[in-house]
Amino acid sequence: MNPAPLIELNHVSKSFTLESGAEIKVLEGVNLAVQEDEVVALLGPSGSGKSTCLRIMSGLIEPTAGRVLARQKPLSGVNLEVSLVFQSFALFPWETVYQNIALALEPMLLPAQEIRARVKKVIDLVGLEGFEEAYPRELSGGMKQRVGIARALVMERPILFLDEPFSALDVLTADTLRAEMVKIFMDKKTATRSMVLVTHNIQEAVFMAKRIMVMGIHPGHIRQQIVNDLPYPRDDQSPAFHRMVSRIHALITEALMPDTPTLSHEVSHQPKPTHKGPPIETLPNVQIVEMIGLLEAIADQGGSADIFELAHDTGKDFGRTLYLAKGAELLDLVDTPKQNVVLTDIGRHFVSGDINVRKRMLHELFGALKIVQMTANLLRRDESLRLPIQELIDQVGEWLPNENPHQVVDSLVSWGRFAEYFGYNDDTKEVYLDVGQETT
Repeated sequence: MNPAPLIELNHVSKSFTLESGAEIKVLEGVNLAVQEDEVVALLGPSGSGKSTCLRIMSGLIEPTAGRVLARQKPLSGVNLEVSLVFQSFALFPWETVYQNIALALEPMLLPAQEIRARVKKVIDLVGLEGFEEAYPRELSGGMKQRVGIARALVMERPILFLDEPFSALDVLTADTLRAEMVKIFMDKKTATRSMVLVTHNIQEAVFMAKRIMVMGIHPGHIRQQIVNDLPYPRDDQSPAFHRMVSRIHALITEALMPDTPTLSHEVSHQPKPTHKGPPIETLPNVQIVEMIGLLEAIADQGGSADIFELAHDTGKDFGRTLYLAKGAELLDLVDTPKQNVVLTDIGRHFVSGDINVRKRMLHELFGALKIVQMTANLLRRDESLRLPIQELIDQVGEWLPNENPHQVVDSLVSWGRFAEYFGYNDDTKEVYLDVGQETT
């Protein structure tokens, strides 16, 4: 008989209301149980609700639907069995290393002697000896994060939450801290019995986690659970490690860029469209210039590239590269069979053209998108061909109820400006149809 989970999410959903009044669903139907003596990774692209799951399990926010259980009892308020390591360090600049760590114990009203003993123990554990009197401004990024980790460990709680804790660090520092966190977990010299890691880095998840929950989007959900039986300490150069990474790459690639349209979990969550014709596209939150750079990198490799190798070669993380490829695919500039990104004939013509050719092509390709045509029709309703941007945000929220309309409109305007299709006047906060008119 398995012991009771430390924490559980049962059919948890979460929606947020935006300033405009529109509601966006970020999680739906999430089931997750964290057992003692395991590291669980929540892995997925931006918008899959990873950090929202963490905050719900921490008791920092409440779910819209579903139940949160801590040791089989309904969670009420903040989860006192959890400590959290943030991405942004979150240190007080006017306090020393020692004081920043000790502050975590202040609400516990412990005797001064116990506070000193606990702080000294974690300072030794994470390699901060000699830096007790240093201020954050004197520390490197890696040392600041060691303080953040020590502050979480000093609370002596059984569950440690790690919210993309290494994403702001350089590669070598991040690798070192990952290995040290695994060692801390394995040595059992702290109260930490389980860890939950939020990450978009596939190698990081494979290196650290015993179970990897691959999350999907629109809205966020757990797409698949992968059990990782590789023994600790893990060799990230071993064939078994690379096979696991490749398996997850393929799964995430298929989720974001399926070879053929399917009635997948993501699609099944969408409400039935009320408009006729092709579905309304959502635009990835990327820049056209960045997308063009990706197309040129593919052309340099003969017109076809493995998406993982492409991410490595361009120095971008895998999730970002996927969104760039997805954007290029929307414009019919690439195809994405399996894990490859291949320039279409249109894409090859685009890459070989000068700036004027590219502008003309983008104008045409962008204008063929359903969301662009519907936006243009909105603008044509007024003889000025203009519309307050908030009205467009509200309308996009109705068209795409499971998307963040602010982000979609940001991309719509940014892409539209580059393609000379839409313009935006920041003084009047209006979007307008670009027909060569003056903008003032």
